[in-house]
Amino acid sequence: MKPVSTTVLATLLLVAAGAANAQSAQATSKDEARPAAPEWSESDTNRDGYLTKDELVPFPTLGRDFDTIDTDRDGRVSEAEYRDWRDHD
Repeated sequence: MKPVSTTVLATLLLVAAGAANAQSAQATSKDEARPAAPEWSESDTNRDGYLTKDELVPFPTLGRDFDTIDTDRDGRVSEAEYRDWRDHD
């Protein structure tokens, strides 16, 4: 193989490897930005089918996002609202 072709090939391989590494790091950052949500049964301590701010005290991320999760603004989070929030990208 000619020296120029070898240099071009090596450069292309390095660029491809760098791009793959950058994508991997980006996915990790996104995963780390949002901790795993607890299971519904773990959160709904009084088993009434809704989450209140008091029930979310042990789960700071959920408590902080309560107003966003409570899409119908009734002061409590239904299981459907919770799933929509949890599964949202």
